[in-house]
Amino acid sequence: MEHDYRNIISHIDVDRSLNSIEYSSFAEFENIEEFRSDMEEGNDSIELHLIKSKAYKEALVMKLKQSLNSEEWRNLLKEEQKTFGGSKIFYINNNCTKLLVLSLPNEINNKLNMIVTRLNKINEKITRVNGKIKKDNFDLYNSRVKVKDSNKKKEDIINFINQNLRV
Repeated sequence: MEHDYRNIISHIDVDRSLNSIEYSSFAEFENIEEFRSDMEEGNDSIELHLIKSKAYKEALVMKLKQSLNSEEWRNLLKEEQKTFGGSKIFYINNNCTKLLVLSLPNEINNKLNMIVTRLNKINEKITRVNGKIKKDNFDLYNSRVKVKDSNKKKEDIINFINQNLRV
């Protein structure tokens, strides 16, 4: 089987338009169902108790910019969403397009700071993975360029994109 070129993974970005951010009290938050599976799966008992007892007072939903890499994103986000104690800092909706942050009164900024730090860490990891993908794609191109076939022009085009397009 012949290998194909791999696509670059998009960096995780938050939609910065006002309408893409939802902020309310946790008691008023209505869209909890789309986050429920992530809340209940692999969370520690203290965090689950805080949610069920409605100890959280603030809810923030941030919409992620769309990507074709939602499964890769989900895996990277899951790695970074927990504290050392096992509590989740944020929750991911089912289709990996939104993050939910719950906080105690007046603590949303502290959690938001943690999340931005984690997202930056994930994006640094994506940059490293993309570097490896570019190298692997270049190596694949070099191994194919020696073979004359009908895809030579397409191979050259893909290689040019791989070498020059910044994403």
